[in-house]
Amino acid sequence: MSTLGDPPSRSGARRHSGTADPGLIGLLGFVIATLTAQLAHLGVHNESVVFWVGAAFGGIVQVTAGMLSYFIGDDFHFVVYNAFGWYWICMPGFLLGGELGFFEVSGPAKPLFMLIFSLLAFGFAVAGATHNTVLPLTLLCVGIGLGLEATGAFSGADGFGVVGAWFLIGASALATYMLIEKFYWRTMGRHVIPLGPAWIAGSADSES
Repeated sequence: MSTLGDPPSRSGARRHSGTADPGLIGLLGFVIATLTAQLAHLGVHNESVVFWVGAAFGGIVQVTAGMLSYFIGDDFHFVVYNAFGWYWICMPGFLLGGELGFFEVSGPAKPLFMLIFSLLAFGFAVAGATHNTVLPLTLLCVGIGLGLEATGAFSGADGFGVVGAWFLIGASALATYMLIEKFYWRTMGRHVIPLGPAWIAGSADSES
């Protein structure tokens, strides 16, 4: 008789603990917030929606996923989701300050903030490379996208920001891909799409 802690059976049905995977909502929050922000960057809609969607899905949802990762002993996702969750809480704050003229952020502060998180994404990609192929690719797209948008803001060259926005849209597409795999594996015990092999040996968890 199998229990919740058993490994996957021959039929592929996954046996896991009674704790849900926080990565499901973490990836969902990342996808929605990132796509919304980049569509605004490309002029599809205004930044008002970025404030609400970014604060809710990018901020609250990702921080929640990060803190829940703490309770299951997942250091990688604890750090990554908290880092980008708080990033998405700060960014709407920058927008609000600009609208209200209250603690307004000006000059190089915002692009410098983005550049810091670009470097963090590159650092996270190294650890992510021990999981599978898609996860480090996603983080590399985040790092490149934020770096290009920061460069565009520093230089005043809009072209950098546009290219950066497309890299970040690519990151949201890759995160959606991981979310599909994780969701069906967790709920149906079936691997529906491949995440690819890890680039670096070290993690026993192939999930994103």
